[in-house]
Amino acid sequence: MSTNTIRRQGRSFLSVLLMLALFIALLGPGIHAEAARATGTVKNRILNVRSSASTSSSIVCKLTQGTKVTIISDTTGDDGLKWYNVYFAYNGDAKEGFVRADLVNVSGSVPGSSSGGNSSLNSAASTGSGRYVKPPVAIIRTYPSTNADIRSRLERGSSVTVLSSKTGADDGRTWYKISFNKNGSAMDGYIRGDLLVETNPGGTGSNSTDVSGTRYINTDMARIRTYASPNGDIRSNLPRGTQVTLISSKTGDDGASWYKISYTDNGRPLTGYIRSDLVTADNPGSASSGSTSGGTANTPATVKPAVANIRTYASTSGDIRSKLPAGTSVTIQSETTGTDGRKWYQISYTYNGSALKGYIRSDLVTLGSTSAGGSSSSGNNSAGSNANTNTPAVAEVRTYASPYADIRATLQNGTKVTILKEVTGEDGEKWTNISFTQNDKKMEGYIPSSLIK
Repeated sequence: MSTNTIRRQGRSFLSVLLMLALFIALLGPGIHAEAARATGTVKNRILNVRSSASTSSSIVCKLTQGTKVTIISDTTGDDGLKWYNVYFAYNGDAKEGFVRADLVNVSGSVPGSSSGGNSSLNSAASTGSGRYVKPPVAIIRTYPSTNADIRSRLERGSSVTVLSSKTGADDGRTWYKISFNKNGSAMDGYIRGDLLVETNPGGTGSNSTDVSGTRYINTDMARIRTYASPNGDIRSNLPRGTQVTLISSKTGDDGASWYKISYTDNGRPLTGYIRSDLVTADNPGSASSGSTSGGTANTPATVKPAVANIRTYASTSGDIRSKLPAGTSVTIQSETTGTDGRKWYQISYTYNGSALKGYIRSDLVTLGSTSAGGSSSSGNNSAGSNANTNTPAVAEVRTYASPYADIRATLQNGTKVTILKEVTGEDGEKWTNISFTQNDKKMEGYIPSSLIK
């Protein structure tokens, strides 16, 4: 090989090395940024990965507890909560999707924060200034953190007044302390700054039309929601024939027509939303209009099993209104054939000091009252004593501090719990955040402080 050939090959090799070095120099920052991306570890036993930042979007796949994901960015979902856009390995393939931020443990700094360069406020809100809620539903917290207790929920377009601003300790973002009115009560709480806008985006006010008049529930049991969407929390379950008063109408998240209504549930005046096709101008009769007394009207009875579910209508598919222990006295109002073809009783009873009505299968009660010395609960002193005290034998644990929150679990009297903290609930009463174990699973929830000894 000639000397010139060796020199030419040497120069070519050197050129390749220089190009490779330049390529690495240009790519280096990108590699470093990728390495610095935040990671998350799934908290829940099973976590749904969604196609978008919404619980109504399709499920991409399900991840198990401990699975690691890489966080691309965060965003605000249509529920007003923070979501992460993530990618991860799944069955040997690379996948991408969205998960709720509170369902993963995060390590590192999340890039592309939804609050950066896309502020919902054109300028910082000053004390006393008015703002409007941006997402379909925004959660109002007791202090500036997504870990704080939920004080209330406000719909899109709700008007609030800014009292002060503060940087959240957990997320470093701007939070506003606000005052607002909910169901006729003046309240205050904290909301993330990116969930408020200066001009009304429509919704509660501008997207609704005032209507008036009375209507009646035309289905066996209708769910009243906290906002105009099938995804809204259930505020009440109203039986056929219940009278409601129309306040306004609007198009819901599902494209259907919804009414905002006022009504009375267990003596409490409430407001909520119902799909317009679930009410009618003419009274269709009560849910028990096809029932017969069968000689049982106003008949006293007692609960037979250790715990009996009282349903909102005559079906095992009906929502559970209460759980009554053995020996509880009830009064049979009427009997009917349930959707399962079996005989059910509509009963009246007292629970936590409130007079209620519901349905129980006929085989779960004993007709006739029990004598003081022959109560069917005589073998269970704690259950028997609760019939004459203000402490219920079964306590309902709620998902947040409100009597309108979903029921997370029910606990028997005497169950040991761990007290985490005490808060003021949506009803203005004291509630206790507790942890407990049920069916070998550790859980958390809220219970009225008066039920804990």
